[in-house]
Amino acid sequence: MELFPIFLKLEGRNCLVVGAGQVGTQKISGLLDAGARVTVVEPSPAFAVREFFGDRVIWHERKYFPGDLDNKFLVIAATSDERVNRQIYEEAQRRGILANVVDVPPLCDFYYPALVRRGALVVAVSSGGESPHLAQRVRDEINQLLPDHLGETVERIGNERRRILREHAPGKERVQMLRDLVYPRGVGA
Repeated sequence: MELFPIFLKLEGRNCLVVGAGQVGTQKISGLLDAGARVTVVEPSPAFAVREFFGDRVIWHERKYFPGDLDNKFLVIAATSDERVNRQIYEEAQRRGILANVVDVPPLCDFYYPALVRRGALVVAVSSGGESPHLAQRVRDEINQLLPDHLGETVERIGNERRRILREHAPGKERVQMLRDLVYPRGVGA
């Protein structure tokens, strides 16, 4: 199956995580970093987890029920109960909600890639759910290749790009100026 690579804007979107164990906690953190509004359903969340996220998360200390999916954009099922995970996935499918059942590729609309970040530059590596460990290994190799200061370079180029777009009319000259930000003149044309 061919996957469509995409970066989602989750700022202000309602997302649900069912399960707040170690894996669920990682997913909560990532969603919060992306600006999502996160609701967590977990019958017995560890106090440390609740304290770590504080009031940035809406907590429901109980088992999952289908109404938890109301008005949600995506859901992550991170429970150890296969039956509950399948129920979440099937209900999400009926409602058209993106779903990820952790470590069960057939029950996922999307996979979490292994990431390398340098400021606004993000390199994502995926094995399509076949081997997350291989994706992590490739990520680690890419991470070693990219300089640490690349984030600063991306920011500088972004500022200059915005200036060019603001000050120059669309056309060949502007396209060349944008290319020149990252390629020496004539390379990559």
